[in-house]
Amino acid sequence: MATLTETAYYTRRAINWFILFVIAYFILRAFWSLAAFAWVTFFPPKPVPPNHAFGKLPVLSFPKSASPSAEVTFTLETIEGGVPTASNSAIVYFMPKSPANLLALSRTQDFAERLGFNPQPIPETKSIYRFNDTEVPRRLRYDIVSNNFIIRYAFEEDVTLFTARDFPTQEAAMNETKSILQTYKLSVDDLAQGDMIVSFLRLSGNALVPTTSISQGDAVRVDIFRRPVLGIPVVTPYLDEAPVSFIFSGSRDSKKRIIQLAYTYWPIDYETTATYMLKPTTQAYEELTSGKGYVLKYPTRGTTVTVRTVRIAYYDSFDPQTYLQPIFIFEGDDGFLGYVAAIASEWTEQ
Repeated sequence: MATLTETAYYTRRAINWFILFVIAYFILRAFWSLAAFAWVTFFPPKPVPPNHAFGKLPVLSFPKSASPSAEVTFTLETIEGGVPTASNSAIVYFMPKSPANLLALSRTQDFAERLGFNPQPIPETKSIYRFNDTEVPRRLRYDIVSNNFIIRYAFEEDVTLFTARDFPTQEAAMNETKSILQTYKLSVDDLAQGDMIVSFLRLSGNALVPTTSISQGDAVRVDIFRRPVLGIPVVTPYLDEAPVSFIFSGSRDSKKRIIQLAYTYWPIDYETTATYMLKPTTQAYEELTSGKGYVLKYPTRGTTVTVRTVRIAYYDSFDPQTYLQPIFIFEGDDGFLGYVAAIASEWTEQ
């Protein structure tokens, strides 16, 4: 039978060995992480080769470019000293369309009635119906196939709307937006996990225009953007405007609170994908300078466009599109911003 002295001796040895084991484990783990990082840095994995599984893709539908005040000259001044290179391939996602549904109109009428509109539909086309509010100048225009819609209060007919000044704070506006989306089952993961941008508007004539603060404004706007796809941002054709947006007044009247609710959402099937060859960034820059891209904003001063950065993004059109495709974004001085389709020309329909 072991004595107390022997027991204490072996206990101390066991503790010492355990401490050495723990120290060795953390050292080996740190060494392994460092080695793995070094391997990926010096021997990065090869990009997935293009499979072009969807065949030729439709040409992206950009809006008409902003018009420069005069003929412009492009210069390139990037950190790299030229047009930076990009990956030679990217993932393209299928965007399914909603099938026709015999109950769609009935469900839309229920939706309109919940919002306080007269449920009697007024057809505009085979798929688009309008619903009026019999009490205030407010309308709902709904596409029963895509389930996209817009609610608009005709403030031009009721400027007294802007006398109420009970505006939500930025955080309250975002919370109010989330609550409405959830209440009417309009919230989807793409939007719930995306960014919300709050801005302020003021009344100028018969239009609401941007302003810097709510103290100078007459309305609060909330834009809801899609979440990034694999870390790549998803952008729209109008820079700061998202496909889903709210404009809140300062009124607490439920029918006057929302001046506008624009809801345009095209679902993405993240499981149905293909990889496509991208055009070289040098070719994309040549297309931009020759007028084949889409310019959102030219510099407000001078006639020289200085491009500083080039990055990749996915393009989320307000119009229906069959695939979520990548684009190159060119950014420059004085707010210049331009888009160029990124898929190689031989893999797009001409």
